[in-house]
Amino acid sequence: MTEDHFVFGYDEDYEPASAYTPGGLCPIRLGCALGSPPRYHVLAKLGHGSFSTVWMAHDRVRQRNVALKIVVARSLRTSQEREILQRLSKAPRANVVQLLDFFEHASPNGIHQVLVMDLVRPLHYYRSEFRPMFVRTVLRQIIEGLEFIHSCGIAHGDLHPGNVGTAVPEIVPLSVKDVWGCGGRPTTLALVHSSLDLNIDSYPPYLCETMDVEQLILCLAPGVSQRPLSIRILDLGNAYIVDGSPSPKCITPMGYLSPEVAFAQIALGDENAPWDQRSDIWSLAVCIYGLVCKTDLFPFVRDDLLHEMMMYCGEVPDAWRPYVRLNPFPQGDVPGIVLADKLWKAKEASLEWFGVENAPGLVRLLRRMLNLDPSKRPTAAELLRDPYFAEAQDFYPFVYLQRVLTFSRRETIANLFHHLFVSLELAIRGRAPSNRKFFL
Repeated sequence: MTEDHFVFGYDEDYEPASAYTPGGLCPIRLGCALGSPPRYHVLAKLGHGSFSTVWMAHDRVRQRNVALKIVVARSLRTSQEREILQRLSKAPRANVVQLLDFFEHASPNGIHQVLVMDLVRPLHYYRSEFRPMFVRTVLRQIIEGLEFIHSCGIAHGDLHPGNVGTAVPEIVPLSVKDVWGCGGRPTTLALVHSSLDLNIDSYPPYLCETMDVEQLILCLAPGVSQRPLSIRILDLGNAYIVDGSPSPKCITPMGYLSPEVAFAQIALGDENAPWDQRSDIWSLAVCIYGLVCKTDLFPFVRDDLLHEMMMYCGEVPDAWRPYVRLNPFPQGDVPGIVLADKLWKAKEASLEWFGVENAPGLVRLLRRMLNLDPSKRPTAAELLRDPYFAEAQDFYPFVYLQRVLTFSRRETIANLFHHLFVSLELAIRGRAPSNRKFFL
């Protein structure tokens, strides 16, 4: 099955139509109701991945808005996600997505696991809220979430900016008319089959583009967006319980791979290299850099990735030397601590220019996490005790005002002065509490 079987072909804004086959994705229509008895009214599509689609729905029993993650049928008996979410829900923490309900749904493609979770929007879609002045507060929440996951004996295995989100505050119960009355008509792609040999029941009549949840919130409840960010780590579809059993195949995007997995895949051709919670620490560091700087730290090109890792870490592991002899560094790019220091000094200057508080402390934190030797990486619990989260913030009123103007040109004058007064308060108190929540 290929996209050639459909008149309109493939569009990157939608999941591949070819994924709707026996054992694959579940065909969903806007406005349908799921559950037994039907209680979840599907309102809009929130996203899709290789193994699932995610939908906004209204729970007609609890009268609240939720997210439905509908997993491919072939994963029903192999995925640990439900078990993992149930384990995490026994002692819920605010910084990890919560499982509210689960059930199975039958479609022409098989039996699908449906996970009902609180509504979360990916943080990297709403970077205007991720202000550089308040990086420390957000990063602490992310690490607290990962520390909780690890404390439950679980490794995440797919940490990247798309899997870090913010909770969507509960607004009024929504209907289909509410959703699309604010957002306009849904953008869809009709699935017109070019072959009569296909089983049309396996496919939805159309594919849906992802809804802009932020626009919906601004339309229905503009004041909600002024609340503090509440961070969630989401998508534990590739997570596993670290109990001595083999880890699943790593599906982390190339640029976020830990070096132990990247080296095995690139240099040794081993696509099933083991990984664990220590691998999460590396991926989290790269994820943090991507969220803060809005750019990638490492390339997504296989031929360059290992070289970049060695350059930023300032060493060539003994096990990697045969690979380096076959794939030498470009002239002048000899890895060592001197070159690594220069590279990170440039990153530090960039962070300071963009207004990130305590850029030197953040760079030191990232360098602790980015160690080529997994055994030398700090645990998430140790990261929470890093001086970065306790150090006071220097206060320079005119620099701060320039930063707020740079990143908040569209904000109101009242908002601008609000943040200036917050900074004055912190300066008078002589410290910046790490657990304080800020927002613009």
